[in-house]
Amino acid sequence: MDEKRRAFLSTVGIASVGGTIALAGCAGNGSNDGKAGGATTRTTTQTPDGNGGKPTQTVTTSKIRAGTEQETTLYEIQHDRPGSTAFVVGGMHGNEESGYWAAQDILKWKIDAGTLVVLPETNTQAVEHHRRKWPKGMDLNRKFPVGKPPENALAEEIWDTIVGHSPDVLIDLHSSKGILRREGDEGVGQNVFRSRHDEVTRSIQTAIELLNDEYVTGYDPIYDFVQTPASETKYATAPMLVNKTRHDQEMPSCLFEVTQDDVKPKKRTQWTKVFVASMLDTWGIRPLQSDEQKTTTETTATTNQ
Repeated sequence: MDEKRRAFLSTVGIASVGGTIALAGCAGNGSNDGKAGGATTRTTTQTPDGNGGKPTQTVTTSKIRAGTEQETTLYEIQHDRPGSTAFVVGGMHGNEESGYWAAQDILKWKIDAGTLVVLPETNTQAVEHHRRKWPKGMDLNRKFPVGKPPENALAEEIWDTIVGHSPDVLIDLHSSKGILRREGDEGVGQNVFRSRHDEVTRSIQTAIELLNDEYVTGYDPIYDFVQTPASETKYATAPMLVNKTRHDQEMPSCLFEVTQDDVKPKKRTQWTKVFVASMLDTWGIRPLQSDEQKTTTETTATTNQ
């Protein structure tokens, strides 16, 4: 990896997160089984090149479950240079804040090729209430049975959106209270569950080597990230999004799990963004650092520990 790319991966990890981000949520505890109450809306903005020429990047926003209490925004960042498509999912569980904090920053990144699709608050109600399950008792990441239709309207629209974009890789962002490799620990943190595709295996390995060598420093070696084929875990047949994408669509997919154990929220978010940036880089989408990110980095570097 060249020095310019490594410099970006370093600085993107310490951009503004947490309390500085306004997290929009949809109020209410209504049923999640009704169909969308309104037509999908789309808004497009364009970023011109530095010489006043044609737009180089187009950002399109649209709504999933538009007009309902589950309404959430999807962001599609498309560069005029063709390339791979990546789909990043955050906020599946509302008590795993590092995933949706990271996704809220990722959707602001500029890219230099391909398409980046970001769904930062997949379950907006769960994010608002800071709960894994919301409405009460509903775990969204258990509503995607393999070989069968999704089990509620929100999961159905999410699935249709993913299939419609046909991404080359899907990255689902989570966190866990524990650590996968620690004996007697029921947690799954510091691990990336993945499909068996060679390209995603190599991409993840590059990302976790970067994390372990340059970011997971000062921690016990048990905090080093590893990767695990999803098919070799007790979750192999669970009705999770990563299982449905890898099985039903044969899509290169992964679920990133960072531990909450003795790792501050900003650090978890940093590690999450570094992982995503490295993944995008190896898939040729190549996120670029903006002037805003540079400024934010300078003002937050001393507090984001």
